Amino acid sequence: MNEQNRIQPGEHPKDSYHFSKEQLSKETGHDSTEEYAAELAVPYAEPMQAPIESRRPVQLSAAEDGRTQSHGKWLGYTALVLGILSMFVFPTLLGSIAALSGVITYVQGNRALGIWSVILGLISLVGYFLLVPLYA
Repeated sequence: MNEQNRIQPGEHPKDSYHFSKEQLSKETGHDSTEEYAAELAVPYAEPMQAPIESRRPVQLSAAEDGRTQSHGKWLGYTALVLGILSMFVFPTLLGSIAALSGVITYVQGNRALGIWSVILGLISLVGYFLLVPLYA
């Protein structure tokens, strides 16, 4: 092996090769005015400190708590019965109570009962206000 190309101990092999800018642009096919620092840059380093996890105690929501859900079911069924009754008797009074208690039931966690109660109460109210002018 040639003495000039021999790598000395402790010397990195890339340190011994020096290329001119023209030779690099000719071999890589890049324009000489083009920046190639991104290709030679070291990838980003890992974060200095790992994220800190905070552990909070698990709290049950209103829907998962048994007491609140059973109370909401009772109110939901009551609102549903009032919504059905409002179709036949006292639509303004019972329909508005059914819609209001349906909203409360929905907020407490019984979504289906609340939505049905609100829909039935509103249908009763709208039907009443549309039909009263026809009979008066």
